[in-house]
Amino acid sequence: MGTVRQEEFLNLPFQEKLEFLYGLPARQKRDLILSSPDAERLVRSFAPETLFYTLKEIGIADAGDLLSLAVPEQVRWLFDLDCWQKDQPNKDRMREWIEALAEGGRKRLADGLMGIDLELVSLLLREYFKVHRLDAPQDTPDLPSERFVQFDEHYLIESIRYDTIHQFLLEFLEEAFERDYNYFTALMEEIYWGVEAELEEQAYQFRSARLADHGFPDYYDAQAVFSYINPQRFLELRSEYAPPIRDALEGDDVMPPEMSPVLSIGENSLFNMALTAGFAAQGQRQLRSEMALVSNQVLVALSVDFGDLEAVRVAVEMTHNYLNLALENLAAGDLTSAIEHLRATHLQLLFRLGVSLTIDLRTRAQALVTKLGLSAQRTREIPYLDSPYREALAGFLQRRPQFYGGLDRDGSTTMRDFRSMRDLHLGYAMLEQLDAVPDLFKSLVGLDIASAQFRANVAGHEVRLSQILLTLMARQCLDRRLAIEPFEANRLRDVRAALMTADRPARLSERFQQVVRDILESRLEPELRERCEGFVNSCLNMLEEEFAELDPSREIDPRFIRSLLLRR
Repeated sequence: MGTVRQEEFLNLPFQEKLEFLYGLPARQKRDLILSSPDAERLVRSFAPETLFYTLKEIGIADAGDLLSLAVPEQVRWLFDLDCWQKDQPNKDRMREWIEALAEGGRKRLADGLMGIDLELVSLLLREYFKVHRLDAPQDTPDLPSERFVQFDEHYLIESIRYDTIHQFLLEFLEEAFERDYNYFTALMEEIYWGVEAELEEQAYQFRSARLADHGFPDYYDAQAVFSYINPQRFLELRSEYAPPIRDALEGDDVMPPEMSPVLSIGENSLFNMALTAGFAAQGQRQLRSEMALVSNQVLVALSVDFGDLEAVRVAVEMTHNYLNLALENLAAGDLTSAIEHLRATHLQLLFRLGVSLTIDLRTRAQALVTKLGLSAQRTREIPYLDSPYREALAGFLQRRPQFYGGLDRDGSTTMRDFRSMRDLHLGYAMLEQLDAVPDLFKSLVGLDIASAQFRANVAGHEVRLSQILLTLMARQCLDRRLAIEPFEANRLRDVRAALMTADRPARLSERFQQVVRDILESRLEPELRERCEGFVNSCLNMLEEEFAELDPSREIDPRFIRSLLLRR
């Protein structure tokens, strides 16, 4: 952080300081806050999620200075978001937060813990202390011990676990006793009488109610964010909703929630450009808050651990990607139109449109799989398809369709979300190519690749459709017959000579390319030729790439040839 930027920050009015902090990396945000004379007011103006993700990105162990400035309600939210695994308390995470809270001293620790549900605190303390009631003689130990501490005449507290937070918890108990005796006695009674399962259930219900108030629905309600709407009827459906309020003035000095640590993707997306170009500061804050609510639904629907920053980041990227995909679809890439649609559309509805566009692609992929004679519900990968067709189709068929990076030709082999209409267009183009393949083989040699007999013949042989097609074409070029007959290994030099130019790197020979054109023109109708062009060219490219660097003067090792069928 440069000095100029710090001075710039310190001279800003308070509300502009909040705006300035939005989107900064967490450690830079912390340093700016701590340099400010109104640091406490800044921290206490953070939405709970903003403070949570800031502290998590810094690291809980290094978060004590900011945490000491938080109000008890914010601390309670930290525990709500980070200290549960589904419906079970995560006591290891609770210990981490208590260590960080203790850096601010016993009063700050007590402020934080006394603001948390009594049931949750007692669940943790039961691991560290056993409470003896002095009015129950049979429960009172006979001998004094250094393990015991007593604050009044009613309870004797025995330490049963010692670790890094034991002493902090003892100090908390003493502070609670001095500050609020009713709270202290309620805590002692819960530790003494409480039933573990009942305490967990009660704490979980309190937490769930608070999460719901902040836009975190329960798991089943959250699934609605992924529900399908017909993209063709979207404008009609949107008209049934009251339009959202954008650019509304906000009176309170509160930083809108951030959904995760700073994202590195999508900076030039249409969604982000429309957000910054089309809305004043208030509108941007309102949209960020609304986007956080959608993201919260996604996190719950995917059962993401809020404390797992990488999993949260992936879910938030998904939120952005679906919103951007939908906005590109509505606006056809035009920024002015995108701003108008963003102004008129609730973000949850926009997110559902993005989801639905990919579901339509999956439906198209399922129809293709059925055309190939397979069950769309049971098939996740078709072994006789070539890369990237095989991986891309498997991605499209997922419950939440994924885009295969190999379609981008950028060397990526990962699955990711659909980010833009370009991704969707590439997906449909690939499906159109594959849709023509059964008709291609039937027209060429009467081969029905959708038949059970074909699948039985290729099962276990690692045969690819490209190998079948290229072997057909090569046989016609060398032997003047269109036949699916594997080549003998000792003919590979002849194959290279017939199919490739003599130079290095070699290219497909003009004679071979003319053979391919003649076959396609003589056996395929013009419309089918056009549909098959992409698949045929991808196969020819494979062949050229494999043979390009082979030395024409040397024998070819058949173990390294994958583009043709060979007799082993």
